[in-house]
Amino acid sequence: MKRAIFFLSILAMVSACGGASDEQSKAAKEMCNCMDKAEFGDFDIDYFECEVKAKENYPGEVFSDEGWTEALEEECPTVASKMTENE
Repeated sequence: MKRAIFFLSILAMVSACGGASDEQSKAAKEMCNCMDKAEFGDFDIDYFECEVKAKENYPGEVFSDEGWTEALEEECPTVASKMTENE
């Protein structure tokens, strides 16, 4: 019984780390399209404005885990690289 619980908990942890969800990918595409327009010409301001627009259309959980970062890396690697560059 203890082994079964142990293996089930490991399986749950592995399946929880499955990458970006479909909703995160859609939000990342929207974010990338917005960033391509670059209304202000400053990365930080453009990112903030695009993030606000994206958060209006998707629930907060979409942006709250590592799947969001993975989705951004897949959809627009230049934006993801600039994010880590500015940290």
